[in-house]
Amino acid sequence: MDFRIIVCVKPVPDPKHWDKMALDPETRILRRQGIPMVINPLDKHALEMGLRLREAWGGHLTVAAMAPPESRPLLLETLAMGADEALLLSDPHFRGSDTLVTARILAAGIRAGGGADFVLTGQNSIDGSTGQVGPQLAHFLEMASIGHIREIKPVSPGIIHVRGGPPDYQALMEIKAPVLLSVMKEVGIPRFISMTGILQAEDRPIRVLSAQDLDLARTALGLEGSPTRVSDIFMPEIKRRREILRGEPDEAVQNLLQKLREAGIRFE
Repeated sequence: MDFRIIVCVKPVPDPKHWDKMALDPETRILRRQGIPMVINPLDKHALEMGLRLREAWGGHLTVAAMAPPESRPLLLETLAMGADEALLLSDPHFRGSDTLVTARILAAGIRAGGGADFVLTGQNSIDGSTGQVGPQLAHFLEMASIGHIREIKPVSPGIIHVRGGPPDYQALMEIKAPVLLSVMKEVGIPRFISMTGILQAEDRPIRVLSAQDLDLARTALGLEGSPTRVSDIFMPEIKRRREILRGEPDEAVQNLLQKLREAGIRFE
């Protein structure tokens, strides 16, 4: 069986430059001009797991991203890691899309790319961190969705064992394709990009698809079609006071206990 694996990646603002980010006062869309973009970290872990599944069973691995044209260098990076091809879903009408519309666009791109047996995403992105796109995408693709995946083991073609859930409550499951998996960083460390991979990436295709190519031209897209909007972004004020206790461990413990007593906390 020729397995089709899709890994969805998102270009996000480089965290080193978050101090430059701001919302457009009229559209409430995040201004990203002049801010370097990187691949969302958890998406690189998803790509690593997709590559391992392809190595186990063979098949074809495609990276899909909804992003502006200037994101091509980031897609080249995914091709250098080992992806067979990339889909860049890019259209001015996509600007301002919330998670629901983004998922609808990605689903259209995946269908245009031939569908998928396995779809992998990062559990969340570092800029929005909603964790909503994966489940919403699975809805549009009409496939099962499992999140917070921390381990994936290929068992036999099309069947995997996964471990997921919060750290203190793990579940082990046997899953059969088709399925969408949203992964955590524990699934695997992304591989280094070799010089050979960089050279091979230049020969691998990046297909650019517009709203018209995806048959979304008459669908409400972008800010207009999004049922949710960002109201504001800000750093919450931290009113709690902190104090560092220095000295030898025994001394620090005694100082801590004394301060807790002074705060009215009693010990039996």
